Amino acid sequence: MKKYLNMGKSSNDEMLISYLTMRKVIGWLGMLLPFVLLFGNYIINHINILNNKWFVVINNDCIKSYSAVGSFKSSISHYYYTTMGEIFTGVLSAVALFMFCYKGHAKREKERGLSDSFVTNAAAAFAFGVVIFPTSTAENCCITDNIRSFMSSQNTGYIHFTFAALFFIALSYMCLVNFRRSGEINVTGKDSRRTIYLICGLVMLACLLIIFVYAMWLEPPSNCSAKHHVVFIFETIALIAFGISWLTKGEVDYLYLPHKIGLFTK
Repeated sequence: MKKYLNMGKSSNDEMLISYLTMRKVIGWLGMLLPFVLLFGNYIINHINILNNKWFVVINNDCIKSYSAVGSFKSSISHYYYTTMGEIFTGVLSAVALFMFCYKGHAKREKERGLSDSFVTNAAAAFAFGVVIFPTSTAENCCITDNIRSFMSSQNTGYIHFTFAALFFIALSYMCLVNFRRSGEINVTGKDSRRTIYLICGLVMLACLLIIFVYAMWLEPPSNCSAKHHVVFIFETIALIAFGISWLTKGEVDYLYLPHKIGLFTK
């Protein structure tokens, strides 16, 4: 009998580790995305791989040589049109899939707010929206090193911006509400870890507000200019905050949940 109980405990531990590892994977993917896009695009442009005849067909009637126009784009979303476009869509899709699979803690009776599952499912849907509707390339954003076969309209860009904003709002809510819940229903914990979640959530909201103000009223005539990276910088700060919060949550639960009864115990 004891043998079978030990087997069940081992299986539960493996499930627990996999579940908590998912949180860390989500955190790392979000935190590293802007740096992978920036440096990956720089390396590919630097070695001029898209003009290497060993890799691609060039200089025929259909395909002309590729001319890179800077590796530092005005926003993370603009990397969709660059040499790192597949990485951009792939990482966002992976984050969305992980979030769809993530169930989190079950919402307890009389507990205020949205459940972990609802918030992460919403964030996943918004992330897919960012992928499906690329950022605008029309009007004041003329991407001349576009390797795609199309350029999205300004209307598509508005949809993209809306999904991106909702994505960060959902992540902020997760930090400010769900991650900060304590053992007592409707009481927010006040230890150092929950302070980290609070700061990360506020940082994401602040970055989103700055981006909105900049895009609406302060953006220069050509937001693809190499001199302006305001949106990219604050998107990166927001993603770092997002990554820190999920890495912290994964590490905390990895240390404490195994000593509690059940995977979803607060």
